[in-house]
Amino acid sequence: MMPNKYRAIRTWSNLCQRWFASKMEAERGEELFMLEKAGEIDSLNYQVPLVLSMTPKVVISIDFVYRENGEWIHEDTKGVLTRDFRTKMAWLKEKYGIEVKLTGSTRRVR
Repeated sequence: MMPNKYRAIRTWSNLCQRWFASKMEAERGEELFMLEKAGEIDSLNYQVPLVLSMTPKVVISIDFVYRENGEWIHEDTKGVLTRDFRTKMAWLKEKYGIEVKLTGSTRRVR
């Protein structure tokens, strides 16, 4: 399978029974899956779309949304933090008050 422009390779997880956009995202998905099985988190969802604008249609997809100690966590795994994603995160916080927890080795690109 060919990597994308940021060298991410789509990865299948036998544990989660689903595809992830990268190996790093798959590893985090499996960690969260096990945390849910252990009862440390609950209500784990993958690739949750949130609408930022209807016209034009702008959507941000958050890798993982789950509840930990009664609090909703929105988490995204990034190897490269693009300007587009940073803009969408700011928009998400302004519109819904949601802060995204970033995991991974985020590098900034312009």
